[in-house]
Amino acid sequence: MSLKYAYCRISTTDQNIDRQIIAVKQFAPDISDNNIFVDKKTGKDFEREQYQEMKVILEHISKASLKNEPIELIVEELDRLGRNADLIKKELMWFKEHNIIVRILEIPTTLHEVDESNRWVTEMVTNLLIEVYAQLAQVELEKRAKRQAEGIAVAKANGVYKGRKPIQIDNEQFVIIYTRWKANEITARQAMLELNIKANTFYRRVKEYETNKKAISNT
Repeated sequence: MSLKYAYCRISTTDQNIDRQIIAVKQFAPDISDNNIFVDKKTGKDFEREQYQEMKVILEHISKASLKNEPIELIVEELDRLGRNADLIKKELMWFKEHNIIVRILEIPTTLHEVDESNRWVTEMVTNLLIEVYAQLAQVELEKRAKRQAEGIAVAKANGVYKGRKPIQIDNEQFVIIYTRWKANEITARQAMLELNIKANTFYRRVKEYETNKKAISNT
């Protein structure tokens, strides 16, 4: 038996993650729901909350050798791991260095163990397939970015592009949560969750609020 974990990712909230989870469970029926990590974020980099949390857990298990069992990470498709070819290979190397077996369901050579006499052939084929799939993932990311840029350019030319809508934050609610955060009653993470905003928006709003507060006190 092995310790099984899985990673699933979609880029936008209107996409459905169920297909990936079903595929993982069909391959590994005994996997625990608690061991399936899901992100709803672009694959252009690996700065994703659930992915990073998963790596911390896997690193801890690997180093501590909590159980004398192999550790497996299951991903339905390579581009669910990421879409930057160089970063994908870097992450795969990290897993290898930590003795974590990565099972990529679309790459058959990663799905089963091989004997030592054939290992070099299997690894060569696997590395070749990973290189191809990683490059395809990056090409798709670049094509999407190009289409988006072209669409924005056309919209601007037609005078209909308005850019991203600003995030609406209730000022009174922000002040209440900000005050609790400054008093160490809640963490920054809890404050962000209550306001339903990301870290960059939260800290930008904090800076704006504190700057305005200081300006008022100096008048």
